[in-house]
Amino acid sequence: MGDAFRYIFRFCCDPGFNDEAEIRALEQYVRQARIDDVAVFANVEEINTGHMTLQEQEVYLRLMERIRDMLAGMGVTLSVNHWHTVMHADLGKRMNPEQGFRPMVDVQGNEASLCVCPLCERWQRYIADIYARYAALEPSILWVEDDFRLHNHAPLVWGGCFCDEHMRLYAERAGKPLTRQEFLEGVLRPGTPHPYRKIWLDVSRETLLSAARAIGQAVRKVSASAKVGLMSSVPHVHAAEGRDWHALLYALAAGTPPVDRIHLPAYQEQAPGAYMAAFNRVSMLNRAFLPPETEVYPELENFPFSLFSKSRRFTRFQLLSALPLRLAGITLDLYDLNGNGIVWEDGYQTMLRETKPYLNRLSARGAFAGERVGVRVLCSPDSAYTLHTQRGVSMEELYPQETFFAELLPALGIPMAYCPTPEIAGQVAAVSGQALRNWSPEVLRRLFADNFVILSADAVWTLLDMGLGDLAGIRSARWLKQDEGAYTYEQAVGDRVYGGRLHARASAALLCSDVLDVTYLPEAEVEVYTEFFDSYRRRAATGQAVVNGRVMVYPFGRLEAGVPPMLRNRVRQEILQDVLLRAGFSLPMVRDAAYMEPYCFRNGEALALYLINASTDDAGDVVLTACPDGQAEAISSQDADGRTLSPAPVPGGVALGLPVGSLETVWMQWGGTPPRKEDTAR
Repeated sequence: MGDAFRYIFRFCCDPGFNDEAEIRALEQYVRQARIDDVAVFANVEEINTGHMTLQEQEVYLRLMERIRDMLAGMGVTLSVNHWHTVMHADLGKRMNPEQGFRPMVDVQGNEASLCVCPLCERWQRYIADIYARYAALEPSILWVEDDFRLHNHAPLVWGGCFCDEHMRLYAERAGKPLTRQEFLEGVLRPGTPHPYRKIWLDVSRETLLSAARAIGQAVRKVSASAKVGLMSSVPHVHAAEGRDWHALLYALAAGTPPVDRIHLPAYQEQAPGAYMAAFNRVSMLNRAFLPPETEVYPELENFPFSLFSKSRRFTRFQLLSALPLRLAGITLDLYDLNGNGIVWEDGYQTMLRETKPYLNRLSARGAFAGERVGVRVLCSPDSAYTLHTQRGVSMEELYPQETFFAELLPALGIPMAYCPTPEIAGQVAAVSGQALRNWSPEVLRRLFADNFVILSADAVWTLLDMGLGDLAGIRSARWLKQDEGAYTYEQAVGDRVYGGRLHARASAALLCSDVLDVTYLPEAEVEVYTEFFDSYRRRAATGQAVVNGRVMVYPFGRLEAGVPPMLRNRVRQEILQDVLLRAGFSLPMVRDAAYMEPYCFRNGEALALYLINASTDDAGDVVLTACPDGQAEAISSQDADGRTLSPAPVPGGVALGLPVGSLETVWMQWGGTPPRKEDTAR
């Protein structure tokens, strides 16, 4: 019986250079690191020769056969990691003229020398044949790399495709001849989206779907069981090329379960709190857009591949913190892609072996199988169709900015869950960016009537632009720009105590954001929590406020760079938690801790809570605002053993009586089946 949590080891071997020694090393590595599947690279990175010929592929097919046969005797499966489809970048190479592929063309008419147009029929036949030949090996998964996209193909400007064939399609749908400049000006026109925007997104979506079908169907003709997995990039960037996640994954899967390799956004080590913000912005959003049944194996990589890039401890932290994505396992890309092979001295194999029991135990009992619950952060994979650009000069303006609360809330100890639909009731919803433009006024009226809604300044501005300010009791608003003197700090009003202080202040100068000065309707009941002041202690604007008991205005905005550091502090943490408690939010929130990030799951009557300590400080005990009555069963990553917790009341909440070390995690559950020590497989 295999492990419940699968390690997929991505293995680079240069045929004829180090294959004999590295295949022997691989056998030992698989045993020592508890590897379940080996994904063998072909034509990868530094030893990539461009779009490989069938003769070049033969060499890799023979290598894979040898590795497959060795692994079979160990109960380990083979996968194939062909490194290129469209090609990541030109990198000084040129296409083989005999292949006759049509090159990708960028927004300025520049033609790639190696990257191809994914609508090219000759290339589609070629890539389908390449994958079909791999499928004859009957691998577990055939991976499609993240170059399967339209953006990011250096040295092209942004990406493509604006080749003559694509321009013909755009013109056909527009009903008139078009130049690239004319078409692009329409796609990016400020304000209400021009019809060219939809043409661009629709054709781009169909382009990649046609290539995905070619690959998926070619594989299925040869193998009934081989899965085709996609490596994803950044969801808000994929939105600018119209990606339909469900259709794309199903096209590649061609009847087998969809598989996705979600990007974990840290190729190099970084502050764990900053990593978790990026994880919630990228990885969690990607998971929300995938079909629920998708097998997810995130990409854990330490490019440029050494302990100088990423420590064993941070690598382990990524393993632990990825679990809320509801994983089937993880892919591991730990060593150079130039033929050096496995570097035993780095010691990753020991860390992987020692971490596996915890990963297995939680996976075997379905610890993350329930519904993810928390503040519902509204989002849409189709936001590039509806958002309004401001300047209309770059493709980056098509990137939605809807993840602000998903990054902020967990850092402040508040559980969140992405929600691609506003058709909810009895919930707390949080909205940033221009997400509200995705839905009709009727749908939005139900959202505001049936839920408590938190709005960032950008969401307020969008609501007003849509003529729906009355839903939040708002008449008008004006922007105040950071660091121009209008305001420098925010101060709590009334008799509430935050951060142990009456009239607590939080800085709003430097590393903060622009803020929105809101004027409310005369009939609105506005409960003001904070006000902004300038350096001379003069009141500048209303700050955080709750309107009619149903809407919170969180007045910070123009947040393209993520969460400003000034918004993460104890005073603002306590204010936001106070508002949520008064709004009836009953899920556990973490008190008085930085970067103790909670992820909640509900499975029937059971409530599970997964805490990730993304601080470099240990937590002596964890205090929650509330939790279900009774004992909780817990499993800590520090020892992988189960224990019973008896939370005790303390001022402001309940103490778990459980320490959580730095970069460690703990899973706990109230109700349901208690965990068993024998849940660990193998």
